[in-house]
Amino acid sequence: MTKDLSVDALLQNAREQTGLDDFGDEWFVSHLRKLVEYVNLDAGLLSPESSAGARIQGALCDRLMLEQYFKDYPDAAGEEIELACAIIGLPRTGSTMVHRLLASSTKFNALWWWETAFPFPMAGETLNDPAPRQKAAKDMVDWLLNEWPDFESIDPMDAMAINEEVVLLDRTFLSTTYDSMMPIHAYGHWQAEQDHEPAIRDLYRFMQAIQHQRVARGEVRRPWVFKTPHYVLGALDGLLKVWPDVKLVMTHRNVAQVLPSYCSMCASLSINSSTNYRKEEQGAHWTKRFRDGLARLESVRRRLPNGQIIDVRYEDTVSDPHGTGMRLFRALGVDVDDEDQKAMQRTIHENSRETRPVHKYSAADFGLTGEGISSDFADYHDKYLT
Repeated sequence: MTKDLSVDALLQNAREQTGLDDFGDEWFVSHLRKLVEYVNLDAGLLSPESSAGARIQGALCDRLMLEQYFKDYPDAAGEEIELACAIIGLPRTGSTMVHRLLASSTKFNALWWWETAFPFPMAGETLNDPAPRQKAAKDMVDWLLNEWPDFESIDPMDAMAINEEVVLLDRTFLSTTYDSMMPIHAYGHWQAEQDHEPAIRDLYRFMQAIQHQRVARGEVRRPWVFKTPHYVLGALDGLLKVWPDVKLVMTHRNVAQVLPSYCSMCASLSINSSTNYRKEEQGAHWTKRFRDGLARLESVRRRLPNGQIIDVRYEDTVSDPHGTGMRLFRALGVDVDDEDQKAMQRTIHENSRETRPVHKYSAADFGLTGEGISSDFADYHDKYLT
């Protein structure tokens, strides 16, 4: 049996699995074809049903279900998605903690892990009771941690915790997720250079469907807190085309502490499903991806008004998470009350790094050296960390 993915087969399988046939605007198909081309060329998938192949198949099913949702609930198209901010730092820079600090406030909303995994009601599920999806998400997390037992030491994974919207953007086939979980380096550089506005507009529609479901459950509409490194690594211009005035929170950390750690995370995602994965090639790939992303960010900063980007240093988040949260709330124009203060303190206690296993990795495994990283990112370090 061939190990290659087939776009036509993926599309047909999605139709058969869902019983639906309307993909709506098929702008995404050319990007899907490009992704599949790179997967077949470089990924070395053990089988088409590997984690990456299954992710692409599931993404197509969800695209069909997105179109159906707006047919079933046309009033969802009237939902307005307001952003409080988007956290855009490189991975491993404390952005998860910043996300959780801000999302702890009852004044903001953030996506739940189970919502990003299963954005639409399952068969027989009512809008006001997502318990079947929550159970499915918990089962999925258990499976993922069984498949990648070292992942818990790298990134906290909890079906009932908040999550990044990049998982929804996977459904557009323009996503950093794909070259993070497969050695498809050329795809990563290609997707970063594309126009991401159509993908972000699809994200808006996913968010409309999710917000519509929350309102049906009696929840209050609030501004959302977004967070994903994918913005710096490709999608920032697209985000700003859809939400031009959104406040951007840029988290900063010495890249020598970031790059090897991210390579290690990618290794845990890739190594069990690819025959082509080579650890020693990852450092060069992600060095270029990070450098290109930071260069694009600097270009964007030059045209944005002062104050639209809020800078946060990792050391400040670690040493004074409460103070960091307070500073961000002030910068976002939020009056912090006693309830917010208590919620932040609970979040700080619940997200202590010491409660998770130690993340073990070596820069040399990925062809990296501390001296090389310092040289490659000297300008960035000088500007933001000195």
